[in-house]
Amino acid sequence: MRHELVICTKDRPDDTRRCLESVAAQSRRPDRVIIVDSSAADATRRSVEAVTRQTSLTTEFLKGTPGLTAQRNLGLTQLDESTDIVHFVDDDTILDPEYFREILAVFESSSEVGGVGGRISNLPEHSPRWHRRAFLLNSRRQGVLLRSGVNVFSFSGDRPRRVGWLSGCSMSYRRRSITGLRFDETRTGGGLGEDVDFSARLAQRAPLMWTPMAVLEHRQSPINREDVAAVARRRIRNRWRLAGDRVGSVNPTAVLYGAVGEILISLVKAAVLRSRHHWNLAAATAAGLGDVVKGTPV
Repeated sequence: MRHELVICTKDRPDDTRRCLESVAAQSRRPDRVIIVDSSAADATRRSVEAVTRQTSLTTEFLKGTPGLTAQRNLGLTQLDESTDIVHFVDDDTILDPEYFREILAVFESSSEVGGVGGRISNLPEHSPRWHRRAFLLNSRRQGVLLRSGVNVFSFSGDRPRRVGWLSGCSMSYRRRSITGLRFDETRTGGGLGEDVDFSARLAQRAPLMWTPMAVLEHRQSPINREDVAAVARRRIRNRWRLAGDRVGSVNPTAVLYGAVGEILISLVKAAVLRSRHHWNLAAATAAGLGDVVKGTPV
């Protein structure tokens, strides 16, 4: 089973180097690693070349236009014709040495599996509070895409299980399963929600699996990362977009209900805790609803 890895990056040469070093340490290396870089400088290219020399990792370095979705799509166009599986990991992840072996084991267990994701080891503890569940903002179920457009991560388990979406920092796809699918390039910049959009659309035609045996750490580099308020605002637009595109069971009424709940929860916390952070979150979420009314794109 031939498998290739696509890593998209911008201005993160040190993160990319560490990620590639963890790829080079895999017990089952990808047949090729395609790095799609949209940096203005050459520091990332030099990092890739250094790791390639030191580890004999098979790499291909491409320059792409800025935008995560466009970079992912460029990587897809460069796959070898014989490639069966394409992996995507973020440039700020560190992979356990058995990561790819465990991902491939799930694909090999059933020819019907369309996508597989691994366990992010440093996710915060999953504690779905009742008030967030009441507003469709969380769930005791893991790996689900709720009607409100909220995507609940997979945190724990002792065996592979079916899920409704895959995280962009850890997603692998059977190539024939994604025929005709591309990442939505109207989702500009960091492409917030592009992973949910792509994987949930695939879930409508092929099973997605999550395996706790494929482990990675997502270090979330501060470089080129939006602030919390900006993400909260864009998140509302993303959920509305999922509803408009009829992805999964996401629907407009549930999205609006969840957004109102998010505002109320933030306002209560702001008042009780005297927290400027929560005031800002409430304002950002309300601004996101305003964007929806105005038709602002994701």
